[in-house]
Parts: sequence; structure tokens; C-alpha cells
Amino acid sequence: MHMRGILPLFALAIPAHILAAGPAQWRERSIYQLLTDRFALPDGNTTSACDTSKARYCGGTWSGIERQLDYIQDMGFDAIWISPITKNIEQSTEYGEAYHGYWQQDIYAMNTRFGTAGDLKALAEALHLRGMVCGELNDTVHLGENGVCLHVS
Repeated sequence: MHMRGILPLFALAIPAHILAAGPAQWRERSIYQLLTDRFALPDGNTTSACDTSKARYCGGTWSGIERQLDYIQDMGFDAIWISPITKNIEQSTEYGEAYHGYWQQDIYAMNTRFGTAGDLKALAEALHLRGMVCGELNDTVHLGENGVCLHVS
């Protein structure tokens, strides 16, 4: 059998729950946007003290989000939009730390401050079991290099 015949069969073997939603499906969703670092700690705690005026990481993670899915779904949301998942600059800058996820330094690595690849996969699986979806935006317009946030036009 040629590859032309195998590829359609392979596509049929992919479970529907791992296929990406298209623009039409996203327009039908009620999306809860959050900053991963600011939303919930790994144990699900959402009331931990964090001085946000210092612009430092507060410790929120993907597993913390997973533990708060009842809260999000009970408000009527069926999708979440999380911070970019890619590795950010590690050092503190004159503007603070990259807690928001938008000072990407390596688009091929994950931001381990938010958790592991397994944590992110577990969040995605938990969302799908609820009929919910997850989105994130990798904004490569803002790249960080050597502790400096670069704006590329």
C-alpha cells in the first residue's frame, strides 16, 4: 500500500478529542482567560499571599489550574486560555520576572515554572473529560534574550 492510502487510515485512527478546534468551534466557546502563574498553586490554593507589585513569580501551575476546573466550569466556561507554555527568560529584569509567560527565550522548551509536560498533558486530559478545551497563544513578537525583552516588528 502506498503512503497515499495509509495516511487517510492513520487520520481515522486519531481520537477526535486530540484534534484541534477550528475558528468556528472557538467562536462557540465561553473562554476563561488566566495567567497561569497568578491563578492557582500546585495544591489548588488561590488565596496564597503574593506581592504582585514586585512582578515576580507567585507559583501558579498547570496542576493548580487542573484542581480549579470545577470553579471555572461552574461559572459557565467551557474553555480556558492559559499563559504561553514556552520557556521564558530566567533572570529578573528591571521590569521584574517573566511570570506572565510572554518573554519567551526558547520556543522549543517548556516553561518549567508552570510544571512538567506531564502536568500540561494531565490538564488537557482533565479538560477534555469535561468537554472543555484549552488554548494558549505563543506570541513570538516578544522574545527575551539575555535578560532583555525584545520587541520585534
